[in-house]
Amino acid sequence: MSHLTVDLYQSATNPDKFLALPAGTDPTTLTGPMVFDQDFGEVKRYQEAFEFDPDENYAGVDAAKIAADILTIKWAMYKRGADAA
Repeated sequence: MSHLTVDLYQSATNPDKFLALPAGTDPTTLTGPMVFDQDFGEVKRYQEAFEFDPDENYAGVDAAKIAADILTIKWAMYKRGADAA
């Protein structure tokens, strides 16, 4: 799978939770992430135009699932850390 250019957002209420969106997507136009997890009701930009490689090993996250979510539903929620779920 090829690289995806994504913008990463961090939950304002839980700093271990992140939202990945296709680059240029305005997170305020999405309701899905907030419906599933209220911690995404307020987010702050963490990194812009990140070159996400689904084949890369990112500590504590399932890169393949993040890529699949971005490609199918246009956003991906993930939790960083050893207890990521």
